[in-house]
Amino acid sequence: MTHPAPYCGDPAMVLGLLAGGDPSGGVLSLFAGRRVSHSFNTRVAIRKAVDILGLKPGDEVLAPAYNCGSELDPLRHAGLAIRLYPVSRSAEIDPDRLLRMVGARTRAIYLTHYFGFLQPETATVRALCDSHGLHLIEDCALSLLSGDAPAEGRAGDISVFCFYKFFPVLAGGAMIVNNDRLAAGEAFARPAPAKGVGKRLLRAGLGKALGPAGAARLLGRVRAGTAETASPDAPMLARPDMPGHYYFDPSLIDARISNFTLRALSGLAVPGTIAARRQNYLRLLEALSGVAGLEPLRPDLPATAVPLSLPARVTGGQRNALVASLKAEGIAATPWWSGYNRHLDFSDSAEADLSAARNLKDSVLSLPIHQYLGTVEIDHIAARVRDLARQHVRA
Repeated sequence: MTHPAPYCGDPAMVLGLLAGGDPSGGVLSLFAGRRVSHSFNTRVAIRKAVDILGLKPGDEVLAPAYNCGSELDPLRHAGLAIRLYPVSRSAEIDPDRLLRMVGARTRAIYLTHYFGFLQPETATVRALCDSHGLHLIEDCALSLLSGDAPAEGRAGDISVFCFYKFFPVLAGGAMIVNNDRLAAGEAFARPAPAKGVGKRLLRAGLGKALGPAGAARLLGRVRAGTAETASPDAPMLARPDMPGHYYFDPSLIDARISNFTLRALSGLAVPGTIAARRQNYLRLLEALSGVAGLEPLRPDLPATAVPLSLPARVTGGQRNALVASLKAEGIAATPWWSGYNRHLDFSDSAEADLSAARNLKDSVLSLPIHQYLGTVEIDHIAARVRDLARQHVRA
């Protein structure tokens, strides 16, 4: 008798979470005592950070070349000049290379913690900013639970976080103003967009009615029939564009978090999530050891890291084919950050060799290790990755 494969997709939102819990508890308690404002999503928080920092059109921001593109688009919307700086093949920052790019127009540095692994040179980058009178924007969207205590993000003048990457909630981000010399500004003043909230509630309802696997199949068919295309005035690209909905939507400026999200976050526990993600990462990492053509980006797990996923570089240019096969089997693999923001310059210059970042964008896949997966699911993911890698990957 053939047993159905375990569900290894993204977690479906539990409608019961909308009842919430302690208004100051759960995930929200991570920010107790800090100057926090909650935004509809992280991009909205980043856009507001520009205004609080007093950055003006034409000011230069140094940002990592390994980026999604969506997180930098609010900076572009604000009229800032974005110059991309190099990262290593393990997605780490070299402060010396960064320092060489600081110029007369530079006003801020954007620092990203990838996949739940904190940048080891964060303190050095902070010191660099202090010595040159620069602001530091610290992107903790992928590291919400990482640090000596969860929600670290204390190096940046402003730090931003994302909730839905770690928990099955409708949306939501947070902005923390760490610099006491900065006015925190008013909380996000506009209500969460009804259309955006409604679409997310509909997905949650589908998950309840059809089960997470059935809802994922239905949404996949709908998305396949409404593929996004670049606008007619979009510049010609030498590289694949990122999805259209990744670009910043000005209508969301100053939009606050949904009350549905706040209620759900207040009822979610953190310690069990941390333990499960770390356990799943280590189990999957060990199970994939020695798979030809598959190189885990971080073959370690520092005590401060709570991983978002397990990232691995796929050699031989077959990342997309491997991801497609895994997704066809219901495994939530992702060709991580495969598209390029068409407004950013990813080419090399005398000051910056961006080849390592481009390699990461073109070769890294992300495998799920979230807290709703158990040992059965993790072992199933490992087995399918091993089998499918033999078909797709050339060492």
